[in-house]
Amino acid sequence: MKAIIVDNEKPAAEITKRTACGIKGLDITNIFNDGEAALKYIGNNKIDIAIIDINIQGMSGIDLGYKIKSKMLGVEIIYITKAKAFPMDAINLRAAAYLQKPCTTESLGYAVEMAGILSKRKKKKVFARTFGYFDLFVSGKPVMFKSAKAKELLALLIDRQGGTVTSDQIIGTLWEDRPNDVSTQNLCSKICKTLEKELKDNGAGDILVSSRSVKCLDTDQFECDLYMMLNGDKRAAGRYIGEYMMEYSWAENKAALLDKYLQIN
Repeated sequence: MKAIIVDNEKPAAEITKRTACGIKGLDITNIFNDGEAALKYIGNNKIDIAIIDINIQGMSGIDLGYKIKSKMLGVEIIYITKAKAFPMDAINLRAAAYLQKPCTTESLGYAVEMAGILSKRKKKKVFARTFGYFDLFVSGKPVMFKSAKAKELLALLIDRQGGTVTSDQIIGTLWEDRPNDVSTQNLCSKICKTLEKELKDNGAGDILVSSRSVKCLDTDQFECDLYMMLNGDKRAAGRYIGEYMMEYSWAENKAALLDKYLQIN
């Protein structure tokens, strides 16, 4: 696991780094003496753990912890301090551990182990890629959809970002050249059931929320490059090069909107 140390006292930071060197599987990639520099670094580099002194210059360690978690999902925080008690704000952040300085290799090692366990629990196994061509991955492997229309329906639901989609809206998008008659409605119902089955068969059934005539996705159950970018993830934004769900004509307008979004942000 990759980790950074943030401590405005350089000697203390070096001591923590030497303590961490004895922990198997932990790689200290950088040390920072202020929060802004740490935030700038994680904007372009993936980390798993941030070891933060509560009392740092520029911003509090607590504020830094909140900013790190909002910037990069899945990062675990380990707080360290000279004080004998931790402020309630730090506890509310639900950090992986709270340690007193100077921490030992044993105590820091246990904290890192807990951080690893928490990180694995939080990591979502389903990932939707919308930049370029659309694909769904489960545990890192692409789902090989048997039905192209079922895959397109999933793409439409992902594009709606958790919003509901009615049967009429599905028909108007996926079968825009067909009349909305009984035959097309039956076809739509069949594709909805096919999507539900294909997701279940591939271990991703939890992402779909379905009623008789309305469908949506539980966005807490999966990760998506689009959602990550809109939440301020700079690494996700760096993967967007103006191409969004390229195989679907109805997605062209969203690509134009994303271009404008990036220009503003």
